[in-house]
Amino acid sequence: MTNPSTSPENFPAVPGQVPFFDEITTFRTTTSICAGSTIDMAILNDLFGSVAQAADILGVDRDFKARVLEAKSRLAPMQIGRKGNLQEWLEDWDETEKSHRHISGLWGLFPGRQISARRTPQFAEGSKVVLEQRGLSGNGWSSAWKAACWARLGDGAKALENFTYAMHQYTTNSLFSICSRAMQVDGAFGMSAAVAEMLLQSHEDELSFLPALPAAWKDGDVKGFVARGGFEVGLRWKDGRITEATLLSKNGRPCRVRSAVPLKVTVRGRSVSVRRPEPGLIEFKTEPGASYTLTAAGH
Repeated sequence: MTNPSTSPENFPAVPGQVPFFDEITTFRTTTSICAGSTIDMAILNDLFGSVAQAADILGVDRDFKARVLEAKSRLAPMQIGRKGNLQEWLEDWDETEKSHRHISGLWGLFPGRQISARRTPQFAEGSKVVLEQRGLSGNGWSSAWKAACWARLGDGAKALENFTYAMHQYTTNSLFSICSRAMQVDGAFGMSAAVAEMLLQSHEDELSFLPALPAAWKDGDVKGFVARGGFEVGLRWKDGRITEATLLSKNGRPCRVRSAVPLKVTVRGRSVSVRRPEPGLIEFKTEPGASYTLTAAGH
């Protein structure tokens, strides 16, 4: 584990700690220093996994990869606290500030990819507890982070609630995001990422169409989204259901698509053979530079 560590700017309510005057923040507070914070473990988990994956793809550093994976196996695991929350620290501590704007313990949900409603439902539920506790207030980038987390959990209504709150509370007329009365690019870029996550996700080695579409956005279309795996994606939907998607394969890698409706795949007007490894999931081969059309049944 990492030691010393911290969970950025959030002070745990550690029993027995004596508050002191912090000359930098001018707050009377306790320490935020700890060992093995959840955010540290999540970042290292993704880092070590990515290093190992890169070694496989490039066919290099086999010994180093083994050392990295061995270290990864010894990282402190995520834990669910007594209140059903995903713990922010190794110990089951409460927060000094219950509605703190940082949600560092949820890094494994977004932007990381360790928490999934399908793969790790217990940690997904623990993440919801944290998000409900933190509420809507914070600042622009905090709203963006929370909206993106709700999108990863498949809750378009909650994601839109944070989006709308940020537009009214933390956004200028020119759509710049605000943090403590100052313009800050984190919120503007972050909210763009959150909106993209509501419409398309690709962090689980598959493309998921409209994973967190709010009811208020029942009809629409987007184009130019870039997904993991080297795909450029356009989407069109009506009454909350996908009707057509276009997919440009830049690298010619196999494509996996998850959709709530059956899809037919064509390229240059010809049908493409697809596999269906499980309900709602299709797989098909692609060629570099080829553009594929995915059409919902009945359209």
